[in-house]
Amino acid sequence: MIATTQDKIQITPSSIVENYNEFARSKGIPESLHLYPNGKRFYGEWDYGQNFKNISEYKGAYSIQDLIRLQACIPDMGNLLHIFSGSIPAGPYCRLDNNFAVIGTPVFGHDVVGEATEAHLHFGKDFFDVVMADPPWSRYHSEEIYNCSLVDKAKVMRSLFQILKPGGIVIWKDFSKPLWFGTEFDYLGRICIDPSSGHDDRSFKFFKKKESP
Repeated sequence: MIATTQDKIQITPSSIVENYNEFARSKGIPESLHLYPNGKRFYGEWDYGQNFKNISEYKGAYSIQDLIRLQACIPDMGNLLHIFSGSIPAGPYCRLDNNFAVIGTPVFGHDVVGEATEAHLHFGKDFFDVVMADPPWSRYHSEEIYNCSLVDKAKVMRSLFQILKPGGIVIWKDFSKPLWFGTEFDYLGRICIDPSSGHDDRSFKFFKKKESP
């Protein structure tokens, strides 16, 4: 099991909105994230135009724009885990996937070959500041594209709850919300991606592990 660290970072709806909109101003693109009046949630939309180039040729890989803009939202992601990591290259973060054939050998001490529903068996309790998840979105995606069974997304969220620090963030890319529990997470908001022609709608959903009393 990869060991625990205690330091944590502070991520709020306000910081996500402010960080991204500052980035947008610097790039001359729309400041497209907004807080709801109560300040507890945010919403927005990203329009990539035709710039949907992926990070690799692997089916389902993140768009380059996805990763650039998420990094703008949370410039310091602290201890970061990519689950369903697919073709995410090795970096200063951990990766978990049940098949590393597409990216080569896992990096010892950073990467795990395993099931996302069992992430808590491989990483220490209260370990990560941020987890980014891009699971197969539907039974069709799972069986026809990835040749696997559709993952139990509720079990994944329960597993992530154990390895996130209090106040840690799950960024979940999907076209529907995973089942989650209000006793464990606060829902912070979502960012919709305006799809190019012929592509599925999807969005990033942000969940925050409740702080300890």
